[in-house]
Amino acid sequence: MERITIVLGRLVKRGSHRQEGFLQLFISKRLIQGLATALMGMFVPIFLYEVTGMQFWVVGLFYACVSVGYALFLIPGMSLTNRIGFSKALALGAVFSVVQFVILFYTDEFNIWHLMAPLVIAMIGFRVFHWVPYHVDFTAFTKGGERGRDVSLMFATIAFMGMLGPVLAGYIIEHSGYEALFGVGVLLLALAGVSYLFVPAVDEHFSWTYKETVQHMFSPNFRNVLVGEMANGAEVIVSLVAWPIFLYEVLEGNVLEIGMLSTVIVAVTIVVQLFVGKYLDGKNDNKIKTLKRGSLLYAAGWILKMFVLSATQIFFVGLYHNVTKIFLKTPYSAILYDMSGEQGRYVDEFTVMREMSSHIGRALALGVMIGVAFVFPIEITFVIGVVASLAVNAIYRAHQT
Repeated sequence: MERITIVLGRLVKRGSHRQEGFLQLFISKRLIQGLATALMGMFVPIFLYEVTGMQFWVVGLFYACVSVGYALFLIPGMSLTNRIGFSKALALGAVFSVVQFVILFYTDEFNIWHLMAPLVIAMIGFRVFHWVPYHVDFTAFTKGGERGRDVSLMFATIAFMGMLGPVLAGYIIEHSGYEALFGVGVLLLALAGVSYLFVPAVDEHFSWTYKETVQHMFSPNFRNVLVGEMANGAEVIVSLVAWPIFLYEVLEGNVLEIGMLSTVIVAVTIVVQLFVGKYLDGKNDNKIKTLKRGSLLYAAGWILKMFVLSATQIFFVGLYHNVTKIFLKTPYSAILYDMSGEQGRYVDEFTVMREMSSHIGRALALGVMIGVAFVFPIEITFVIGVVASLAVNAIYRAHQT
């Protein structure tokens, strides 16, 4: 935490438009909204699993609909983003997120089937107006040669929030129920929405049609990014949906134990995360070397997770997987932001293609996961995480071309 404070202090002293923008984006996204995400991230799939009668296919289909809808409506959403600007788009995304958790607040096993469609729409709305503006702003407010440290600071902050969030969320659920947790989330997200209005404007304008976007996305020049982002999306969705539900089953629904284990695991990774960011900004090939090795180590973690049977095993395997995740996700994100920065005035178009590719990967992976879970135990879906972790190496080939 001391390292984070030092870095933020330097940003304030510099006072440039770029660094002021980074600081405001950091506060809004990583501190305020980040706390909300840390509190609720892993417990939303568990909640949906509970209220749908422990039917994994329903939860998987729900998230697949969100990803497909996001890929379909992202380009029309960019038309509105062009008119209102990225800062207001981020605030609008936060409004949709508030609506999402208001719906979850009133959801139970009796009305879930009526509220599923509005919940999908709210989640799509959040993604459409949040992720492209966020990624474009992050690219605009950082610069080459320093992005490894900036990305590492971002992930270290996520880790710090992840250290506090799960145990606090588990305690809230255990003593006051999911309603209290979602109520806290609504307040934090509303505050984040107001905070986004103070993020400085960036001079970007999405200019492609649907046809142009699809043509560029499947062109030879973008092929490696397409494969890498689809793989990354597939791996993320296994972590987001299958792993929390697997934990829920292994720990027999003890949400407080789930939160405590997650907190201890995350706490150990923060120092490692900050060290990796500094290393990546050293030599030009450090990112690629770290990505290659990290993908192998991280893929091995998914294999180990298939065989955990107790809380002790969850701790040690989870700790290993979180540490190796640093060596995969940090260089991966740094390379992508470097590539985005090289796009000039097409940074938002590049980011739209990235997001669409990622969620195509998510939707395809969820389709496979649903089919597998009908026949095999849920941990067999971790094989998707293994394959996807290795496939993200396509990004380094794209970075070299």
